[in-house]
Amino acid sequence: MADRALDGLRVIEFTDELGSYCGRLLADLGAEVVKVEPPGGGRERRTPPFYRAVPPGPDTSLAFWVHNTSKKSVVLDLETGEGRAAARALALRGDVVLEDNPVGWMAARGLGFESLRAEKPSLVYTSITGFGQTGPHAGYAYSDIVGQAMGGVMTLAGEPADPPNMIYGNQANVSASIEAAQGTLLAVLYAEATGIGQLVDVSAQEALSMSQETAMQQWDLQKTNRIRQGERGSIPIPLPGAGVYATRDGHLVCFVLAPGGAPFSELVNWMREKGMAADLDDEPYREICDNLNMGFLTQLTREPQKAVTALPALMHINEVVAAFFASLTSNEAYVDGQKRLLLNGIVSTPRDLAENEQLRSRAWFKQLEFDYLNALIEFPGAPYRLSETPVAISRPPRLGEHTHDVLAALAERSVS
Repeated sequence: MADRALDGLRVIEFTDELGSYCGRLLADLGAEVVKVEPPGGGRERRTPPFYRAVPPGPDTSLAFWVHNTSKKSVVLDLETGEGRAAARALALRGDVVLEDNPVGWMAARGLGFESLRAEKPSLVYTSITGFGQTGPHAGYAYSDIVGQAMGGVMTLAGEPADPPNMIYGNQANVSASIEAAQGTLLAVLYAEATGIGQLVDVSAQEALSMSQETAMQQWDLQKTNRIRQGERGSIPIPLPGAGVYATRDGHLVCFVLAPGGAPFSELVNWMREKGMAADLDDEPYREICDNLNMGFLTQLTREPQKAVTALPALMHINEVVAAFFASLTSNEAYVDGQKRLLLNGIVSTPRDLAENEQLRSRAWFKQLEFDYLNALIEFPGAPYRLSETPVAISRPPRLGEHTHDVLAALAERSVS
């Protein structure tokens, strides 16, 4: 197999929930990532769900597993002089230090950027925090839900009548880790070219704020706040071929009215072939079905009286469409619809993803051997493919699994 993209890069990681995915991204690409953990492990090792075949413990958390593949684990007590000395020696032998502790926590233990840079000017030091290293909120307490709230996405998630919604998963943490990986690699390129390292200061609030897309600019330029739009988006009424539809075994999302796919009339042709077009060949429905697209809807918004007349017909057409999709399985609706170039997609459950033929055909899932559990466990693969320097994923480490070997090698280098 070809060398991996980051072979030869050494990362010393002092992270828990916020920055661990950044370390995984680097490790799967070939970097040697040494994760320094406290005795007993961090919060992520104690986070459910746990592997069901054995009692819960620090080596069986699925939350830890998914963000810590391909790493080494070293246990050091940074509250002791011996632990801090070992951690400092490790950091100075790395190319990158990655940490997600509160502002000043690492510096108070002799592991801060300025202290380490004084001895190793080429060191890249990536700090991931809730709000960044500076500013009035730099020292504020942080968790993922705080990041989602302060990043602005909660106010835009959910139905208009709902309170703000939290997005599933630790999306603030993951977003911060992704941005941190990008920033780290840019700093590594610069350090390799110049011999000068730098601090990569990552804010989870800033990382997740990017997911608002144009919402902040809308306020800046128009002085209006974007609001939650829910399932229907910016269109307040149910439109045929636009939105979420129940199927026999789940749900399908459609946006047939959007440019880029076949027109709405193709959906009606499909319904005719299945004998489920009902009265859509009768007027006033036929004319609307033949012309239904975003241009038609834009015209309705400009002619309120015409919109009032068309609304009952649109609602009836949508009911016929809903009955059609309810007669199909999600996969039938998706595959047959896509064959007709209709814009639709299955609202996938985790099981749907695990069984998805597209992901399976690309061998996205990887079987990792957990020798201590006597099991092969399937993991999601990397979010990219490199043709010349492929990703290679190995199982996440047990707590302290590499402590002896890493510290022994460190001692040998110190002697030599």
